[in-house]
Amino acid sequence: MSIATIATQLKMPVSVLKKESIQDFLERKLLIVETELFSLASKYGVKGIQELDRKIKKGFIHETAESREDFFEFDDLESQRDILQKLVKSL
Repeated sequence: MSIATIATQLKMPVSVLKKESIQDFLERKLLIVETELFSLASKYGVKGIQELDRKIKKGFIHETAESREDFFEFDDLESQRDILQKLVKSL
């Protein structure tokens, strides 16, 4: 089914349907990323990647294969969150 058909059936302009669809998609992605960030932050008792890095460097958190993997995932998720937040604000 095409976007035009859906817009017609919903009695709304295609441009509005596209904008609202993109906004909903970005907000859902942002919620997923923030949930994953919260899970990692809770796991290590930190608020962000910088605090995790400090705790690892000071020896409060032992550096293991798992913590290294989590560190890089945390960093990637924070980058994704920042991008998604900017995109949502730009709509």
